[in-house]
Amino acid sequence: MGRGEFAIIGTGEVPCGNYPERSEFEMAYRVAKMAIEDSGIDKNEIGAVLAAGHIMSNPGCDYNTEMYFGRLPEAIGAKGCKIAASTISGGASSFSIMKTAEGILHSGETDTVLVVHAQRFSQFTTNEQAKFFAIAGSDLEWEVPYGMTYNALAAMVTQAYMNETGTTLEQVASVCVSDRKWACLQPNAMFNNKEITVEKVISSRTIAYPLTSLMCNVLADGGSAFIVTTAEKARKVCDKPVYFLGEASEFSHRLITRAKERDFGKWGAGFTPVFEKAYEAAGLGPDDMDIYQIYGSYPCIALMVMDAMGICEPGTAGELFERGDTWPGAKYPTSTNGEALSFGHTGTGCGFALLVETVRQLQGKAGKAQVPGARFAVKDCGGGAFMDIHATVLGNEIPG
Repeated sequence: MGRGEFAIIGTGEVPCGNYPERSEFEMAYRVAKMAIEDSGIDKNEIGAVLAAGHIMSNPGCDYNTEMYFGRLPEAIGAKGCKIAASTISGGASSFSIMKTAEGILHSGETDTVLVVHAQRFSQFTTNEQAKFFAIAGSDLEWEVPYGMTYNALAAMVTQAYMNETGTTLEQVASVCVSDRKWACLQPNAMFNNKEITVEKVISSRTIAYPLTSLMCNVLADGGSAFIVTTAEKARKVCDKPVYFLGEASEFSHRLITRAKERDFGKWGAGFTPVFEKAYEAAGLGPDDMDIYQIYGSYPCIALMVMDAMGICEPGTAGELFERGDTWPGAKYPTSTNGEALSFGHTGTGCGFALLVETVRQLQGKAGKAQVPGARFAVKDCGGGAFMDIHATVLGNEIPG
């Protein structure tokens, strides 16, 4: 990808939360129409429709199969569509599907791609959800029998990070508070009507020490979409396109017990080169960023990512969150939609939600959450049992 070669010109998003009356198809259709309207283009200009896979898809009403077989381009009446496809890589799906879109644009088959995500966890019982995530991403022989569910994995990583860096439990809880501050400014966030405090986070029910219930994300229904095109077309049809300026990735493991870095407290050090490569590709540095969008799902991962983004000394990110430096109106606006902890965890959609929010910010369309004068932003996403990390630098202008 060349610097500023592609851009997003429109986005769509539905409220995140528990909406059993909505289907995945309705959400996908709605966000697709919203993105088209927001972009200002004609639906027939869309030459490819890409859908992110739905985690825990229901065989009785298989959204994934319908997306594979072209239901969405037909539903929205995209008569110019040539390609309908899907991709999924868990929480990293927003990155992998964007790379797919870039490949299609490079091929010359089309100059406009619609990307959609929709997820409906509410169709499954609480027990079904718990069972799925108890074993997803874990080895059935060597991990699951020892209680290594997602929350337990995150708890171990949290303990290791705190031990390595001296980060306090109050600082870990401060990440949750910061996310909620932003979510309260977001009309589509799952938890947008109740602020929380460090004391409340720490005193909530223990899930897997040291994690409490308010340190763990909540599964939710939701959907989002964006339209990506070439920079040349973007400048013609959009007043303020958002360009992809630099990207970098790293894969660590399939199973957490086989991570490249076995000392969980030092994982963040492995993230740092990824952000450095993304900054270099963009021709920018961490101090040039106006917004820092972190997808971690758990507060300790957010701290590791913040350490790696280059705006503080490694191991001191907790101090930024504790001081409120990441809150609305502060120096380092971070996870401005509230992230998985307060916006809601929509499976493969967490990265999509952050990407859509980043575009809104850089287009000046973020409403009450708007960061004044935002030009550049850095974001990450990752999937599996913290298996990988992908860093992206975006901007509403291309550095010279």
